[in-house]
Amino acid sequence: MTDLDRNNLNPQQFVFWLPPEGHMIHVGPEQQPVALPQVPLPIKIADMEALGGAESLPGDNAIGEGVYDYLRQFPECLNNQEYAELLRDGYSHFLADLAANVVMLDKKEVDPAYVFRKLTYLKILRLLEPDNAGLVWQLAHGFYALALTFTELPQVRRNLLDAMRFGQNLLKLNPEDSAALSLLADIDILIGDYPTAMNRLRKLLDLLTDESTIAKIKARLERCAEIGFPDHPLMDDLECIGHAMQLYSAEDYALATELLERLEEDAYFMSELKSADFLCLLGMCRLKMEDRSGAFDALSQALEMDPEHDQTRVVLESV
Repeated sequence: MTDLDRNNLNPQQFVFWLPPEGHMIHVGPEQQPVALPQVPLPIKIADMEALGGAESLPGDNAIGEGVYDYLRQFPECLNNQEYAELLRDGYSHFLADLAANVVMLDKKEVDPAYVFRKLTYLKILRLLEPDNAGLVWQLAHGFYALALTFTELPQVRRNLLDAMRFGQNLLKLNPEDSAALSLLADIDILIGDYPTAMNRLRKLLDLLTDESTIAKIKARLERCAEIGFPDHPLMDDLECIGHAMQLYSAEDYALATELLERLEEDAYFMSELKSADFLCLLGMCRLKMEDRSGAFDALSQALEMDPEHDQTRVVLESV
């Protein structure tokens, strides 16, 4: 590995190339010159090999495609700001493609993998507009929703921390952003920072004017005071479900069942985080352990919570 490739996050696909000082690319119908930044640029290995190796000068298209594909894989990589600015100045069609994909994905309900892709694209667009509160809100809210998506619970910690980071960025832009305060209060509760969550909710009361929203926040504060908080972060429980899903996929049904039944015995978890998805997974685990009556009980509860839960209906028919 060369010194240039020390920070290469995908050496199987890319090689880093440092442009000679003053090296230009030429863009548009009039072939306007654009200077390349003096940072290592990712070029696809296949493109470099086609040119004859590491000593060759990559063409303008190879430079743009390499930077674009690398940044889509690693939007928070070293020199990401320079890469985004190069796309803006020299390869604006790639940024237009990103924006079009974000709009398209916004208009339809998609699988979590596509949601993550949209958030990745938003990260790139934000490099060029760091103070765009709309972009930052989409990132904060998007990662929060992704974190609580049942199938994504194995990555709940990573996604919640991303949501918190972008939520905090929103407050830097506007310390009185009520949507950001509300979102961060929810995250604080999940990560176990209960005093900060309560402070955020109280601050919201001072900012809001809508009486119905104020009443909901007051009711939430009263409920928190009445039932208290668990002695551990709720995020740990969500991670536990994610671990159980992975164990189920690995056919370790005994340990998966043990983890889920431990949560089932937690009164706070069952009052605040119980879901039809959780109960369905518990029922599926019990079926694998030949506990048909326990499976029927969990699956029946799942249908009580969500009569339209298709997976539960399918599994219940087999009991």
